[in-house]
Amino acid sequence: MCREQEILKSTRIEHPIMGRKTVALITAVWKRHELTALVLNRFRNIRDEIADTIDLELIAVGSEGLTSRKLCESRGFNYIEHDNMPLNHKFNAASRLARKFEPAAVILMGSDDWITSNAVTNSLEMLKKGHAAVGLLDLYFMDLATLRLGRWPGYGFFNNKNRIWAWRNRGKTVGVGRCFSYELMEELDWELWDPKAALSKWLDTNCDERIKALGHRIKGLKMADLGTFAVDIKGSDENVTPQTLSNLRIKWVKNAKSELYQHFPKEEVDSLIELSQSIN
Repeated sequence: MCREQEILKSTRIEHPIMGRKTVALITAVWKRHELTALVLNRFRNIRDEIADTIDLELIAVGSEGLTSRKLCESRGFNYIEHDNMPLNHKFNAASRLARKFEPAAVILMGSDDWITSNAVTNSLEMLKKGHAAVGLLDLYFMDLATLRLGRWPGYGFFNNKNRIWAWRNRGKTVGVGRCFSYELMEELDWELWDPKAALSKWLDTNCDERIKALGHRIKGLKMADLGTFAVDIKGSDENVTPQTLSNLRIKWVKNAKSELYQHFPKEEVDSLIELSQSIN
């Protein structure tokens, strides 16, 4: 390799951690347009909240043509169209698109997830300590129809009615807010999921296996340790099955509205409450 090629290679690798950082947030959208709009608004607001120190590039992949394109682009997202199935191929389309921004990190979010901006800034700090990826061990679930909000302690023997399943998955991070370093993304060739597989579920496990095969692991942290608050919103249209929440050992909070107002802007919570009331 000539000296010029060495310099260019070094620049591509080191650029993301020099000076002002760029982070890519990727998500995939499908139906549930009212809830998706509120979630995309949350991500846009995170971008604005951290704009003084971080450039957050918003990336969405959709499968409903002009409908999903308008939904995303009107909120500042870089949009790409892809078939909804297989899901791993769809998410990989967003993952690959992130590459052009040379981000210091890629954060994965679902189209029914809320999270606070501290997740971005504090995850970057963890990556600076040498972790290839960072994820959450616990999570709040919200039943949109009833506005119930509760904390799930995560994968573990006592946290799910299916004890064998819980034991096998102990220590696993949830999918919400996983953050992957630039270097790891390069090793994965910017595909977080196996491109040779055709998956409709179990994407978190597939991602874990790809990372493990490279000799890495996702560093798991509690929300409190990462200084963030994350919510998986269940109950809008086909996003929930009857057993989704009943199987989990969830500790429900006494006043969900008050808890949400503590962590998210009032106008966002107000809109979520209005959506809840509209589906009842």
